[in-house]
Amino acid sequence: MAKRGKAMTLNEDIYRRVRGDILAGRIRPGDRLSPAELRERFGVSLGVIREALTKLAEQKLVVARGGQGFSVVTLSAGELRDLTLVRVDLETRALRLAIERGDLSWEGEVVSAHHRLARTPMRESADPERTSEDWAAAHTAFHEALISACQVPLLLDFCRTLGAATELYRRWSGPAAARLAAQRPVAEEHLAIMEAAVARDADLAAELLAEHYRRTQQMLVEGGFTLPEPAGEAAARFAE
Repeated sequence: MAKRGKAMTLNEDIYRRVRGDILAGRIRPGDRLSPAELRERFGVSLGVIREALTKLAEQKLVVARGGQGFSVVTLSAGELRDLTLVRVDLETRALRLAIERGDLSWEGEVVSAHHRLARTPMRESADPERTSEDWAAAHTAFHEALISACQVPLLLDFCRTLGAATELYRRWSGPAAARLAAQRPVAEEHLAIMEAAVARDADLAAELLAEHYRRTQQMLVEGGFTLPEPAGEAAARFAE
């Protein structure tokens, strides 16, 4: 049993490390992901690597092509529009269910997640055009807390997948998108969504959440996407 626990921890660790490299731009859009190279880099079995890549493919961060292996997704305004359309439909449904079924503990989790998000700087102090890793984590936690009480595990899984795919676009947005984000009252949007959810106003909360995601889509499309510059030797190993 202990051995299996260690294996599961290793699998999760490798998945998180490859995912982090993708989000940070150390592995670039369209780069091929060689299981053999990843195995050598991380010093683990091919089975662990393939499990991580399969999970990333399920989250729409990696593409698995028959006979061609795995590669990082490329950016597309049309794909982002599709992601946003589906995310709005599913996540507003999940939010309505959470408001209907959530108890006082859920309310507390939503308020706590919002407090952490509101107190976390959005931009890296050394690079104002890059999103802070701490803020990104707090942002994901807040949106997941909002729908956590919906009590439909499959729906939550779909929402997490769409959220991860959308996060990739936000992380790879260019300087123009960063300037647009600086002009946008994102903190006010999050506060309004939180207050509507805790007040159990499902119609208003769903409307605010949908508009929040649509604004993000519009901002990213208008600002454009910038392929991250290679970041050190790790990126060079994956450039073909």
